[in-house]
Amino acid sequence: MVTNSERKKDDRLNKFKSVIMSCQGKNKSCLHWLYNTHADNEDEEKVFAYQELSFWFRGTGFRNPEKMFLCIGISREYIVCDKEDFAIPTSNYILYHLFPVMSELGKEYINDKKDAREKAKFAIQAPDGCMGKKSGCFYNSELDSFVLQMSFNVPLINGTSVNSKSAFRAVKDILEHVDAALANINKEELESWQKTFINQRSIRKFMKNNHLCAFVADGSILPRHNGTDEPMTDAKPFESPDNLRVSITTDDGDFITGMGIKEGITVITGGGYSGKSTLLDAIELGIYDHTPGDGREYVLSERSALKTNAEDGRPVENVNLKPFFHRLSGNIDLSHFSTRHASGSVSQAANIVEAIGCGVKLILIDEDKSATNFMIRDKVMRKIVPDEPIIPFTDRIEELNKKVGMSIILVIGGSAEYLAYADTVILMEDYEARDITEQISYFGIDKKSETAAAMWGDSRRLIPKATTQEFLYFRSAITENEKKIILDDYSADITSLTALTTPERLNTLMSIMEKTLTDKEADSDELISKLVYYTNRTLGFEDARGEFRTGGAGQSFYSEIRPIDAWCCINRMRGVSFTRLSEDQN
Repeated sequence: MVTNSERKKDDRLNKFKSVIMSCQGKNKSCLHWLYNTHADNEDEEKVFAYQELSFWFRGTGFRNPEKMFLCIGISREYIVCDKEDFAIPTSNYILYHLFPVMSELGKEYINDKKDAREKAKFAIQAPDGCMGKKSGCFYNSELDSFVLQMSFNVPLINGTSVNSKSAFRAVKDILEHVDAALANINKEELESWQKTFINQRSIRKFMKNNHLCAFVADGSILPRHNGTDEPMTDAKPFESPDNLRVSITTDDGDFITGMGIKEGITVITGGGYSGKSTLLDAIELGIYDHTPGDGREYVLSERSALKTNAEDGRPVENVNLKPFFHRLSGNIDLSHFSTRHASGSVSQAANIVEAIGCGVKLILIDEDKSATNFMIRDKVMRKIVPDEPIIPFTDRIEELNKKVGMSIILVIGGSAEYLAYADTVILMEDYEARDITEQISYFGIDKKSETAAAMWGDSRRLIPKATTQEFLYFRSAITENEKKIILDDYSADITSLTALTTPERLNTLMSIMEKTLTDKEADSDELISKLVYYTNRTLGFEDARGEFRTGGAGQSFYSEIRPIDAWCCINRMRGVSFTRLSEDQN
């Protein structure tokens, strides 16, 4: 027997049911009308309701109208979010809470006996352990609602005709499960996410005011479990050395202590398997705000932090290498150097010069992943090879810090030279940190810089592709093993961009690359300014319906990245050309 409550739910779906059932047996092209949400006549606007939820559909392409997004509006009162400041942690918590529910429901719709197009197929963006802007769920201020976006494939008969009955059944099922799951949200858990986010903002404000480039809270769990992003069970919690410990009272009234790393030059040293690289990896990912339970919730770093290593074989295009080389074979112009296959030392030098060009304020270097001849040249080798063409990083590190304003954190295990330049030296022993800065002076390590100051900072602009076409577009845009981006004849190996940890971030990067490389006026402004513009545009929102403005193809999900990440990618792109003015020409 149907209850009044069930009858009421069905009545709220009548509008949608009448629309979708009118498509039964028709060619799938009729679905374009379903996601027309910008009709002039309000009665024709395809926005529907179920309980306290509103929902509508968004298309992803003309050729496959059955592949769309189901957008569900969740009012702020419905989810208990009384401040817009809580929008990011709340939207991320919604994904975290709904993902297992929707994943289990999706399994019920799998039928191996049917053609894939005959089934309703849907998915929600997976949570990634970080609180940031995501296309899968976000807050729209005009609607005063959170918008949950799910990919949704309308089931087809014989691959061409709409199966409206199955489509309606699936949408109703999704809405019922979303409604029930939201009604059972653990409010204390949600408040924990919101509180964690507010505390992270407080710590970042403290870092800026007190000139810290990184912070590692006491009790943090830094090691990861078997190569995953999950915290290692039974790992030793981090504890700050006493004289590096800072105390922070957050805006929410919490008292948090931990190791504060001052701006400047910091060396992390120790024996093998002591935890020094683990600490550096945690600092690298401190650009993100981690979710409760990650173990690195309060491991935070300067937002522009970038790890730079040697990358044998990467392309280098029009980079000024004079700060790090006296000469290269063949009397090559070092001020405008290009190569299709860089050596380890050339690639690492280019990485640092490029990092300066996009405003990086903190670089992270691991000795084990660096070019030895670029990193050091001791006193004996300077005498044996007095005419060495490479200017080692030791000769530039203080200049980068004092003149350029860049902080450097290095992991060093095999050479003592960098200890002479360090403002802070942290010794890791069995994942325990000790401050040994004062002890270093007793070893009498000399500084060996013998090099005149360099010219830093260049203009850099992308040369647009020569074409007679009115519009530029790519026939093919794919990612390969989450390590390579390919856009027709352009390709970039981004293996070294280790902060791009998820497929969704890669999707965002791809979208930014598409927009930048098809800009016929790409050279009208500095490259970094163009990338800031296209990053903001990709991560922005459309007007009234709050659609995530990605412009990407298909049913991909997107997560927030930095313009710096896009800069690093395009500088590794084979097929591009840049123009620039060196500082003496500016």
